[in-house]
Order: sequence, then structure tokens, then C-alpha cells
Amino acid sequence: LPNLAARTSASELVFRLSADPQTLDWNLAHSSYETYIIMNLMDGLVEEGEDLRPRPALAEKWELSKDGKTYTFFLRNGVNWSDGRSLRASDFVDSWIRLLSPQTGSQYAQFLFEIENAEAFHRGQIKKPELIGVRAVGDHKLVVKLRQPLPYFIHLLSFWVTFPIRLDLIKQHGDEWTLPEKIATLGPFLLSSWKKGNQLVLRKNPNYRGIIPSVDQVRAIIEADDQRARTLFEQGKIDFLADATTSDVIRFQSEQKKIRIKHYPYLSTYYLAFNIKSKFLKNIYIRKALSGSIDRKALASALQGGHQAATGWLPPGIPGHRNASNPSLELYEARANLAKAGYPDGSGFPKLTLWIEKVDGAETLGAFLKKTWKENLGIDVGFEIPQPEDLQQALKMGVTDLFVKHWGADFPDPANFFDVFTSSSPANWTNWTSVEYDRLAFKARTINDENKRLLLYGAAEKILVNSDSVIVPLFFKPTTVLLGPKIKSLSISPLNYLFFKTVHLNK
Repeated sequence: LPNLAARTSASELVFRLSADPQTLDWNLAHSSYETYIIMNLMDGLVEEGEDLRPRPALAEKWELSKDGKTYTFFLRNGVNWSDGRSLRASDFVDSWIRLLSPQTGSQYAQFLFEIENAEAFHRGQIKKPELIGVRAVGDHKLVVKLRQPLPYFIHLLSFWVTFPIRLDLIKQHGDEWTLPEKIATLGPFLLSSWKKGNQLVLRKNPNYRGIIPSVDQVRAIIEADDQRARTLFEQGKIDFLADATTSDVIRFQSEQKKIRIKHYPYLSTYYLAFNIKSKFLKNIYIRKALSGSIDRKALASALQGGHQAATGWLPPGIPGHRNASNPSLELYEARANLAKAGYPDGSGFPKLTLWIEKVDGAETLGAFLKKTWKENLGIDVGFEIPQPEDLQQALKMGVTDLFVKHWGADFPDPANFFDVFTSSSPANWTNWTSVEYDRLAFKARTINDENKRLLLYGAAEKILVNSDSVIVPLFFKPTTVLLGPKIKSLSISPLNYLFFKTVHLNK
């Protein structure tokens, strides 16, 4: 069981992680368990402001060439790692080469592919890392050359995989370089201790480059059991719950305790997708029948968690989200499409299985869609809510007929959403490819004029959602947090980042 000893400081924040971070190596990290910790241990060249515009962090300023292909970053003076060594521009070069190296095996190597020769290096087509378009000029200047203009490139540099790294410590300690006694960081907090399966403790960095946090210490209790976590929260042993469910909201609203419920916007879209290679769902008329019979407003209402019916693929907060590509609820047309597929009134329709990501409200969602398709089309569709690793395996094997997942933004730009369904995307589990969709998505990436970009993305969305009926955007869901009486202020960003340096506690 987690160590629930008395708090060591009045200025201690205690929260729950449902699992240990898989790694604290930020070139490799890829889940929320890691990001809650890494985003408080480290900084990048830039950070996303509350308005989702990049602002200076480790870079004091930057310049962009007239052709939009060369960035020059000027690092702040006086920034030191926690072991006392000063930050150098070469720490970014080391990090980015390591991220791109095929030996590293990072899921996010493609983030830097638009840097000159970066993709060729990752694919082994060139062997010399010095040919990659990133170089240090002295200790405080970093020059980055892109193969083509990329309007959102600056946003990528707020993402953890691009943070600077200490290659000397990695060479010295190997895989153990992230242990508390060996790691060097430069963010607002330091890694004090980590007892796996028990707890992880951060303490504030008195030498942080920015505003020193008001919280002295942050303790993450590793607690896998949801019910026990809620008991600890009610007992005041955890200060907030970042993964509150709809049932939590209903329960605590009615109990009128000193517990506040906060909803924070989250740049994510929950969607239904079809496996185009499925024996039956390769038939576009079946896809159109299934998608056209869903009442998304009724679904959002049934889920009761502050959900908002999706009008298109992009969530509010991402430019272009008003494209409204979703097909309207036209039961006559949906039934006509089912008849065209050879199943009038659902007669003889095969039994399909819907796979649903294990999220809050998954059972309600599955039951709603099952009932919808039975009542509106006369067909039976079963559903399963597998463990995350089982769903991932099924998607890789291509055995899912149709599935519900969500995509959360890594950075606030439409490219991050539309790239998901390009033919080369590792996140495209639909087995669908479209030369025209790829052309539009790739062309839109490089255009600076936002209106022209959004027109291209709008055309790509029509192919994805309307003409080819590959996905059905279902709803947008906020991040819901339960705040205990000790929390004065806490916020979670639309990118689902929780910065402990912004937290204030009641005295």
C-alpha cells in the first residue's frame, strides 16, 4: 500500500497516479503518467501560454528567416541544470539527434521530420548526424533548418520529447540515468524520490529560472484501485482527483461537501471509426448507414459528463473546428443506404462487434449505440470494452470491425488531427488510405495563410467524414477534476498538462 504517513510540509500537494510512469526519459515518454511528472521536472525552448500561443521559456527569443525555413533560438543566460552545469545549445542538439535515432525507438521521432535530413537519418538513408539541420553556435545559440516552411513548428518545441538532455549522464549511467540520485533536470521541481508501486516525490527547485513555485513538495501516490483512490480523497489524504468520472460528478454534486468540481477544456475528439478492410465495412453504404443513424446530441446528453456533441473532427480551440462536417441525422437516407448494401430493414445483416476504448462512460456509450442501431436500422451490433493493451493488439492485428477511440492534441494545430489518418500515420487503425486526402493534408501543413490552410483541411475533412465515411466524430469531453478543500487554485491546460508551479494551496 502507498505510504500515507503524515504530510511532511504544510505546503505539500498530494495527488494520485493510477500507475507508475513507464519511463522518465522524455525522448521516450508517451503517456499521461509520465507527462504529469516530466512537464514539472523540465522546460523546453518555448511553452504554450494560456491563449495556446507559444511564449519564451528556455529560449529568450527567436528569429525566423524570410523563407520560413530557418529558426535561430537565443537561449537565456544563467540557466543551470540541477547538478550545477549550465544549459548549452548542444544539449538540444544531443536530444534531437537521440530522438531521431532509429536505435532510440521513440514513438515521437516523426515530430522532427521536417528538419532538414531528419527523416532520412531516422530511416537510415544517411548515417552522419551532423547532416541533420540543427546545430549549436556557441553555448547560447541554436540554429534549426527545415526542409520546407512549417507554420506550427514552433508549437512542437513545447512538447516534452524536444526538451534538452544530458547525454553525458546517459553515457555514464545507461538506463539508470533517470533515477532520483542520477538525473539532472532544470524545471520548477526536482525528483526527490521514487519508490515504484508506492509513491513519487518532487520538491521545488530553488534555482529555477522562472517564478519559484509556492508549493514546497508534490507527492504522487501510486494507487491503481479507483475506489481506494476515491476513499483517500474523501479522507483528505489526496488533495485532488484529476480523472473524475461522470458518477463522481453526480455523487459529489448531491453530497454538498467542501469539494469543488471543475471542468477544464481538453483539445480532444472522441470518434467512431471503421476498419475499411473488414469483410462488411469495406462496403461504403454500410458505413454511411451506421454513421447517418447516430443522434450525437442525444448521445452527449446521455453521457451526462459535460460532453458536447461533435460537429466535426476538430475540437473547439483548434482553428477550423467550425467546419461542421458531420452528417446530419437522416434516418430515411441511412435506411436507404442499408438497403443499397443489400440489407433492407436490417434483414440478414451480419453480427458486428464494436470495440470501445476503456474510458469514462464506455458502457453507456456502447449501450446507446447498440440501441440506436437496433431501433433505427434493425441491426444487432455487440460491443466490448477491452483492456487498453488488448484493444491496441486487436487494432494492430486488424480484427476490429469498428471501434471508438479518442485523439488528444499534442500541439494546438489542425495538422496534429488530420495527420492521424494519413496513409503513413502509425495512429491510423482504419486501414483506409486516400491519395487525395494525403495530398490535401500534406499541402496544408506548409501554408502560412491560415484561411487557405483551413480550406484545404476542410476539403480533407469532407473526404474523411462525408464522402468516404471513415470516421464519425462523436463528442468532445472536458477534463473533470475534483478539488479538495486544501486547493486554492489549480488549472489543467487544454493540452491536458498540469503545471504544479501554478498551484496555490489554502493556508
